[in-house]
Amino acid sequence: MLPTELQDSFAAARCLVTGGAGFIGSNLSRTLLEFGADVVVLDDFSTGRRDHLPEHPRLRVVETDLSRCPNLEDFTNRVDYVFHMAAQVGNVKSIEAPVSDAETNVVGTVRLIDACRRAAIKRFVYSSSSAIFGEADRLPIEEDHSVSPLSFYALSKLTAEKYVRLAASLLSIPTVSLRYFNVYGTPMEDNEYTGVISIFLRRLQQRQPLVIYGDGTQVRDFVYVDDIVQANLRAACNGRAGSVYNIGTGRSTCIAELAELLIDLTSTRVPVDHAEFRAGEVRRSTADISRAKSELGFSPVHSLRDGLSRVLLCGNSVSARSGH
Repeated sequence: MLPTELQDSFAAARCLVTGGAGFIGSNLSRTLLEFGADVVVLDDFSTGRRDHLPEHPRLRVVETDLSRCPNLEDFTNRVDYVFHMAAQVGNVKSIEAPVSDAETNVVGTVRLIDACRRAAIKRFVYSSSSAIFGEADRLPIEEDHSVSPLSFYALSKLTAEKYVRLAASLLSIPTVSLRYFNVYGTPMEDNEYTGVISIFLRRLQQRQPLVIYGDGTQVRDFVYVDDIVQANLRAACNGRAGSVYNIGTGRSTCIAELAELLIDLTSTRVPVDHAEFRAGEVRRSTADISRAKSELGFSPVHSLRDGLSRVLLCGNSVSARSGH
């Protein structure tokens, strides 16, 4: 539960959420509406869905592609907060389609920044990704860790993040970047690039073997979507302009442990098979969230067992993203 003063910050606020019909964006949009904000959602519906969002008098949903939208300034004028979540997500997908990945993640972001240069916004919150780090030299990963993208997706998120951070000094846009680690929760974006949790749950529902790419010792920091929403709201209120924050739990879980936990929670006994490790994916990733704690007041609420239990209570609606 967010503090009352944080909720009050969004009462009657005017918010723009790009990618707001997607997994994380729809969760944020619903929370903003609950707090009394007016919300405009921009989404191209490549993965997002209109039924992820409620029918609401303070919600306007516009279907558009940020990289081609001719009138972006019409949406950024008279807005208090911009939450930029629209992205083409997926390491494998970016290798298959690097042009569309760059158009969406880089060009779309630059065009949105440009549309904000004359808007008196209070904060521009950008959804970046832990994928930018590549293989970690050490754990946990702090914000100043070296970056070495292993996929075009990771490279595009890093490039866009640099534009966003530089916009704070060059254009005086109060930007904040959040580097998400492995986000999971509901609702599901049903495509082949969803993360390991959604894939495992789908296979468990179908009583199929769980397939682990590699030996299963690769480490992830799984963070529940409600905690990502909390981080966005705190960043909008407390984030320092031009700053970047890691958003995860600070706890490590290896993929083999995740498989066993899901088997235990679902009481479904299936074999666990192994396949060749996939190119473009990192082996170790855990967030150092001390900066987000001290500067944003961010504190993750949900353990992995608790978050997965919540997902299972929602039935088949699940999504997970590897580093956003």
